[in-house]
Amino acid sequence: MRKSFILSLLVLPILLAAQEVQPKITTEKMRLLILPSTSETDYQDIADRVTAIVASKATQLGRFEVIDRNNLESIMDEQALQLSGLINDEEVVEIGKIAAAPEALLVTVLNFGQKGVPPEDEEDEDKKDRKKARESGLLGIIAKEVVDAAIDKKMEKVERYPNNIQTTLSCEVRKIDLESGQSIDAFTLNVEHTGGNKTASLNKVLNQASWRVSQQLKELYILSSQIVDIQGRNVILLLGKDMGVKKGTMFSVNSPSSKRTVGNKSITIPGHQVGIIEVTDISVDANQGRILRNWETIEPGYPAVESTGRIMAGGLGIKFGTGSPEMGLDLAGYINPLGRLGGSVFFGLGTLKDSRDDTDFSLRFGVDMHFRLINTIPFSLAGYLSLPLNFVMRSDDDPEDSHTVSAIVFGPIVGGQLEFMLSSNMDLVASVGYCMKSDISKWDYSEDDDDDESQSYPAFWDDDLGAPDIDLTGLYFNVGIRFLLFGAGSELPSLSELQNFR
Repeated sequence: MRKSFILSLLVLPILLAAQEVQPKITTEKMRLLILPSTSETDYQDIADRVTAIVASKATQLGRFEVIDRNNLESIMDEQALQLSGLINDEEVVEIGKIAAAPEALLVTVLNFGQKGVPPEDEEDEDKKDRKKARESGLLGIIAKEVVDAAIDKKMEKVERYPNNIQTTLSCEVRKIDLESGQSIDAFTLNVEHTGGNKTASLNKVLNQASWRVSQQLKELYILSSQIVDIQGRNVILLLGKDMGVKKGTMFSVNSPSSKRTVGNKSITIPGHQVGIIEVTDISVDANQGRILRNWETIEPGYPAVESTGRIMAGGLGIKFGTGSPEMGLDLAGYINPLGRLGGSVFFGLGTLKDSRDDTDFSLRFGVDMHFRLINTIPFSLAGYLSLPLNFVMRSDDDPEDSHTVSAIVFGPIVGGQLEFMLSSNMDLVASVGYCMKSDISKWDYSEDDDDDESQSYPAFWDDDLGAPDIDLTGLYFNVGIRFLLFGAGSELPSLSELQNFR
């Protein structure tokens, strides 16, 4: 028994000997068939338009060789076959064989509708009319309902709100393996827009669908590259314009996979993530990138896989200020957390002392802007400008009925910030800044009037003491933890795409 155990220890390393696996590289564009599929002929026009968007976005990505209806018709003509208006799964498999495409996307419109809806200001007027009717009693309510019913009957065949059309569109894009006919993936598009006439509202919806399709198509065919060379933080990777790689594309770098033999079975051990690279320049078949972050050594030959999401970062920090002594807890969301120029949006709760030496509650939010003067992997040094708005609350001096009053205090802070990498997805962030000037608004409180509308009233203060002042000038210290999530969420729309949403 003991001899068998010793023999196992000697043989086991041989059985588990690892052999590095060469990374799989995306070398060819995927030949992809894209066609509309719908059981509702009423939706055929919109199905064709959505299919055209899917085909256009797939072409723009550069990683697909797209066969759409126009290309397919020429192929079918060569085969002396006809293409019907609507396509089912069985027909797609046969068409795919003719077109020599391994996979297809079928676009199905699940729901589409357009209707006029009342503008917000008209809804508010309608609410006021109903309120007046209720105040006038039962007869007022009945009269209101009778008038509304008569108007609805007269206008039932007329679009009452032709310039405020609500358009809803729901589609499914299904990926099919044309060898087996099996569905292997799918995504849905649910978009809506309200405003404008029917044409304008529809165009807004299609613009939104266009952006979402682009992101989903990337996830259907992820690019795989390889590190060719590395000099400091600059690296050369395979793949370029020929496969649709663009500036700003991010790649996740992994350690190499390896093969091991356990008994008579060969298994593949996947590598693990060691860094993130952003593409800075492109040639036809290669690209140059910069290492944004790495927590293990990156070497030539390491595989790099396209990251279709974005880097998301959030943080938690403790703040202390010497001017009107202030303490608080901040939550922050970071913008471009690893770039030279970045920033954050923050929200915080805390307390500060006013000129009466009373402790007031503070609710604040604002933005920070950072410019990293030193930007290395282990740490960075940045100058920053913080623009916080403090909503301060306390009680006034009204002897009969004290009110909870509030004021807004603004005090910009200029300073420096250090960031230290603690792990692959966690940083220590420490900053020191100075506020040279602060301004406070008048103290007031809000109450509802007889019409249930909020009105602001000035705070009541003792004549001898006067209104309390808050002066934020002084030093500020902040220390906290920042968490990063790589490849999270979907990619943000570009500026041109955002402009199309207006």
